[in-house]
Amino acid sequence: MSRRRKPKKSRKRLTYGVIAAIVILACFLTYFYLHQSNRAPSDQNPPTLPPKAAIVDHLSFRNETKNPTFKNSCTNILETAGFNVTYYPGENVTVDFYRNLAWQDYGLIILRVHSAIIGNGTELGLFTSEHYDPANIPPDYYKDLQNRRLVEAYFTEEERKQGIRYFAIAPRFIEEYATFQSTIIIMMGCDGLKYNTTAEAFISRGAKVYIAWDGPVSTTHTDNATTCLLQHLAQGNTVEEAVNEVGPDKLYNSSLKYYPPTAGSYTIQHTLGIFSMDSVKANTVLVKVKEEKKGTRLNW
Repeated sequence: MSRRRKPKKSRKRLTYGVIAAIVILACFLTYFYLHQSNRAPSDQNPPTLPPKAAIVDHLSFRNETKNPTFKNSCTNILETAGFNVTYYPGENVTVDFYRNLAWQDYGLIILRVHSAIIGNGTELGLFTSEHYDPANIPPDYYKDLQNRRLVEAYFTEEERKQGIRYFAIAPRFIEEYATFQSTIIIMMGCDGLKYNTTAEAFISRGAKVYIAWDGPVSTTHTDNATTCLLQHLAQGNTVEEAVNEVGPDKLYNSSLKYYPPTAGSYTIQHTLGIFSMDSVKANTVLVKVKEEKKGTRLNW
């Protein structure tokens, strides 16, 4: 019996099917390639966001210590240096604000904050603008008060007698809640480095360098000195070089210092690099610290 041959039509159908599949695959690959090629560069390689800086202007909530010029000057310097700057006015500076500040990935933080020696005389309290009322303490504050992470503070003895008091955070608060990433901390208030306890708290939680005064300081001097400090840092000077360019407060005989001593060679460019930014040079004009008029100390 003769073998039956396969119809020619079946072979043709198979051939056409294979060709159709190849054409469909080729069209898909072509579309995919063109779609990828036409995508915006930002879709293929998302741009790196600039590092962030924070200006915490606690003292702006009191009329006698407001200084819009300081805010504008520091913002301009930092933006020119490559930072995305966030300004926090005094009324925003609460206990919860301090709790959350360290989690915002700031490369540089300026603390224009009222401060005072607390506790056993070797710790520094950083003021909030949140009133302390012993009859109306938020429940979640009790544990921090019991463990001396929060303390009661006041600006003047007269205000204390009048019952005008505020919450302040202690070094233990920083150790409990803060986490930094090689952040530069500039503490503008009095006695920031009279003792090392507050500096050590910041450094232990990841800050790279802590810059502060070793004694009392007037608001006028610290505002002008901090502006000068930022300009030198923005131009690429090391922490040690920039600090040395800032003169002492002659009224109170206090000087600007930094901690730890090994951080003297650190620069803003290092911070920019850590936060995935190329080093930039700031085109700023240096200013001299103005001679401040003799006035009343505001108990920083």
